[in-house]
Formats: sequence, structure tokens, C-alpha cells
Amino acid sequence: MKKGIIGVAGEYFVAAELSQLGIVATLTLKNTPSIDILATNLENGKYANIQVKTMSVDNKTGWRLSVKDEMVSNIKNHFYVMVNLQGNGQLPEYFVIPQAKLAKLIYEDNKNWLAGSPKRKETTMRLFNPFRNEIQKKFGEKYKNNWKILGLL
Repeated sequence: MKKGIIGVAGEYFVAAELSQLGIVATLTLKNTPSIDILATNLENGKYANIQVKTMSVDNKTGWRLSVKDEMVSNIKNHFYVMVNLQGNGQLPEYFVIPQAKLAKLIYEDNKNWLAGSPKRKETTMRLFNPFRNEIQKKFGEKYKNNWKILGLL
């Protein structure tokens, strides 16, 4: 699957999950920075701004993020939904994470990685991998498939 299609697939999976929960989920235009889905519960007026990151079946390194993802956003009710595609005929798994919590995690993880060896150089790439990194695995457990974190239900 091509990279652009992988991202779009993740966005549609998230919108479908939200719709099943009775949440109105609207995909934004592709030039909207930091938000892929606007989600609203029409019954209680609560909303969430969602950035979707999708990992393909062939990806074994985790979600690739950037240095901008480790900066706390000024967007209210801002969340990341990390989508782990499982392959054709399989439902994906999701990590529904408040943006500020993910930003702090990847900032600290990168700082620790740099301190691990004097030969390591700063890059703009950051990773979230709750499958291989023990600290991130523990972090991810409370967010795995946890749609209630959005505060919409």
C-alpha cells in the first residue's frame, strides 16, 4: 500500500470507529495543519481535534513522528490517534493519546536516546513504538483502544 493511501485508510478507520460510538466525525481538508478529524458529540456539545498517524502492516519500527510532534500544542482538546493496520480483513488497533502526553513522552524518549551514546546526533525524527520500547509499551497500555480518553462519551 502506498504511503498516502495508508494515511487516508487510518483516517477513515478512525472516523468509522467514532461514528459507531455516535460521534460526528468530519475529515478535514488535507492542508489543515495538525488536525485530520473534527469529532463532536451533538448530545453533550463536547468535541475533540484529532491528528491521525497510521502505521502500515510492513512497518516494524513504530510510528514515525517529527520534532514538531514533541511540542505541546495550543489547540484545545487535541489528541493523536495512532492506527496500527493489521492487514486485509483485520481490524486495526488504536492508541488514543492526548497530544500533550504524547509530546512529553517522545521528548523524554529522545533525550534519553541521545544520552545513551556520545556518538548519537540529534535528528528531527521521533518514534512512538509501544511494541518494542518498554517505557512506551507501559505508556501505551492505558491508551490502547481507549476511546473514552477523548472525553466525548
